[in-house]
Amino acid sequence: MQRPDSKHPNTNQLTEVGQIASAHGIRGQVKLRSFTADPDAIFDYSPVTDKKGKPYLLTREGYKEQLFIVSIKGVTDRNAAELLKGTVLYAAISQEVEKAENEWLYSELKGLEARLESGKTYGTVVSVDNFGAGDIIEIEHKDGSTEMLPFKPAFIGDIEVEKGYLVIFPPEYMEGEDRE
Repeated sequence: MQRPDSKHPNTNQLTEVGQIASAHGIRGQVKLRSFTADPDAIFDYSPVTDKKGKPYLLTREGYKEQLFIVSIKGVTDRNAAELLKGTVLYAAISQEVEKAENEWLYSELKGLEARLESGKTYGTVVSVDNFGAGDIIEIEHKDGSTEMLPFKPAFIGDIEVEKGYLVIFPPEYMEGEDRE
C-alpha cells in the first residue's frame, strides 16, 4: 500500500512517498522513511518534491533501522540536513506503477465510511498511517472521538472504494458501545 495525501497545496494529484526522519552524519545525508509498498520504489520517483513543490533528487547510500540513508543533491552538511527533518516527500500520481489487486492508495481510503459487518455505520476513515510496525487506520466516530485499528484482515474486511465504504471488525470491547 502506498501512502498518499490529498492535502497537498499544489494539486491533489500528488502522493506522499516518504518522509525525512532525521539528519545522518556530518556530510548532509538524511534518514528517510519510505511510504511506498516496496520501500525501494521511492527511488523510482525522480525528483520528489516537498509540500511547496521544491524538488529533491535522492540517492540511496544505505539502510539502517528500517530507514534509508540518503544523499540529497545540494545538501552537503549536517546543518542543512537537520533543517529537512520531518519534510514529507511527494511524487506525481502519473509516475506511479500499476497497483496490485488488493492495494490502495491511502488517499483512496480517507473519507470512506467505516461499516460493521451488519452494514451499520461505525465511523469515517480520517487517516491511514504507518509508524514502522504496519499500517494503522484511524476512524472518527460521530461524537468526534477517534480509534486506531491495525490494517490487518482481523480488523479490516471488504474495501469498496467505488461504493465509498469499507467493512471493519472492531475489537469486542468496542462493539457494545453506541457509535452512531
